[in-house]
Order: sequence, then structure tokens, then C-alpha cells
Amino acid sequence: MSSNFFSLSRELRDQIYELVLLHQELIDPWVDDYHSPRKLTPELLHVNKTIHREASSLFYAQNRFDFTTRTPEDVASFLGQIGRNNADYIRHICVDFPKFLYLDPGDVTLEDDSVVTLEDDSVSILANIQSRCANLSTLTTSLYSTNAMELRLDALDNPKVVIEALKLVNTHFRAISSLQEIIVEVYEDGPSDHIRRKMESHGWTISIAEYVEEDSDRNFSDFGNDDYGYHRSVTFGEERLTEFIYIHQHKRQL
Repeated sequence: MSSNFFSLSRELRDQIYELVLLHQELIDPWVDDYHSPRKLTPELLHVNKTIHREASSLFYAQNRFDFTTRTPEDVASFLGQIGRNNADYIRHICVDFPKFLYLDPGDVTLEDDSVVTLEDDSVSILANIQSRCANLSTLTTSLYSTNAMELRLDALDNPKVVIEALKLVNTHFRAISSLQEIIVEVYEDGPSDHIRRKMESHGWTISIAEYVEEDSDRNFSDFGNDDYGYHRSVTFGEERLTEFIYIHQHKRQL
């Protein structure tokens, strides 16, 4: 297959890489399920050195990686396994909104010795990203974690604590010097306009998601070919690669 593949132009090879390796959804590097539409297809990257060199930058730079619910050890292990060069290609990562360790009004002072702090895991994950992903341009916080943060801050009913807490988070975000955009996913009906305004004041982009009711009456037959096609192209990447080459070569012969 390799000789036939490299007889194609580089433009066509890049199109194949895009079909096989680019995912519309977030990629969870720890998912290993052949029945999942989000399964990675890195096998293609290991076919030979030429394909690895041509495809790696596209795979890591144009996909979005999901680090939510993961430990610092998980993140460090993944970034270490893919290597410095590939980690440097990564442009977009989704994380949980950093968790606060101390945030109760009775424990907070708003002088220089403020005790508003973040949990160690949150700090470590951001530090791993900062040290290993030199060209990261976009950081997104997940919907559920951001919503949990908003609810917790709103329950305090203490605007000064909100200011201090979000300022601390922004400091850790901005330590990733390559960042161009910070996106916080939130529900349309948030608990506090004040919290939203403070987030925007730090230059964060508010991404609003609406509540979606599940359609329990939808049958399996209602899922069209597009659903199946996307699933197949991701899960059986190399099979689709072979099919693409065959079709293209057949057309050239006609």
C-alpha cells in the first residue's frame, strides 16, 4: 500500500490525512474503544517515518484535545509519550475550570496575604501544559466544570471574593504565554451577570451552550448515513485510507 500511496501527490496525501486523522469532536487521548466515534487512529502515524513526518503536525495541530477529568500524572504521561515535537504542535486543549481550595468568605482576606488558592491538581495540569505545549493558542474550560465554578462563586454572595478568585485563575492561564484565546463554556442562563462580566474583563471568550432535551422517541433507524459514515471514518481509519486510494486510482485509469 505504501508505494501506491506515495504515488499520489502531496496535496492528495494531505487530504487523506485530514479524512483519517481530523476529528470534529474533542479527542480524549485515554479513550481506547473501537465502538467510540472519538477513538484515535494513530496507527497511521506509525506506518513509516515519511507518513509520520507528514501527518503528525496536522494531527496534533488541528485536533482539539480533551484533558478534562484527568490527573496531572495522566497529562504529564501523555505529553511525555508523544514527545516534545508533537506536544509543540498542539494548539487547542480543553480542561476543567481550575478548582478552588479555599474560597469560603470566612477564610478569605483580600489583602496581599490572600488565601484564595487553587487545588494542587489544577495548578499542576496548567503547569504541565505551560512547560510542554509551547505553541498552544487556545484553552477551553469545560461546560460542567465552569458551571460548577459559577454556582459556587454565586453562592458566596461576595463580589470581592469573585474578583480575587477569577484574577488568580487568570494569572495561571496567562502564564501560558503562547495563549491567544481563553474560552469558557457556560450555560445561557448563568447564576450571575457579575461573574460573567468579570470573566470577560480578563479577555476570556464566553461560549454559551443551551440546554438540550434528549429526544427519547428517536429510533436507531433515525440515525442517517452521516452518523455511520463519521463513526466509520474515525474508527476504521486505515480501511478508509485504502478505499480512498483505490477510488482515486480507479478514476485516473478511466
